[in-house]
Amino acid sequence: MTNNPFRYGSTWLRADFHLHTRKDKEFSYQDEDNRFITDYIEALKQANIQIGVITNHNKFDLVEFKALRKRASAENIFLLPGVELSVGDGANGIHTLVVFSDEWINERDYVNPFLTPAFEGKTSDEYEHENGRSSVGLIEIIKRLEAQHKDFLPGVCSC
Repeated sequence: MTNNPFRYGSTWLRADFHLHTRKDKEFSYQDEDNRFITDYIEALKQANIQIGVITNHNKFDLVEFKALRKRASAENIFLLPGVELSVGDGANGIHTLVVFSDEWINERDYVNPFLTPAFEGKTSDEYEHENGRSSVGLIEIIKRLEAQHKDFLPGVCSC
């Protein structure tokens, strides 16, 4: 953020840790493609969202994320990379929100090399939606995240 929101000490910030974009098959955007980034950030601004996490279903698009983050930063909105991971445990699966630190995307994209093996034996059409399921369970997903030696924050979504 270009301005320090904490210049007077602590403050309340409005956050949304479960944001989808047009790269998510469950998201609908009807306007012109070249307006998406601007419209999306304007919607966050209108909702007074100051911190957000992009968490598309079982998918991460680095190019789109960087474009959104660049535009968001100009509006003093802080965006983090993430994913809504549909884990194959239980009768209906578990939707897990994973927030990645910047070290997952700074040097190169480490998110997608983590995601692809989580859906081993499946095509992207089979899992890049809210009802897709990983090939491994939650404990294995956590182990694989930890094996990357990069910071992350997992959480279960009741969506």
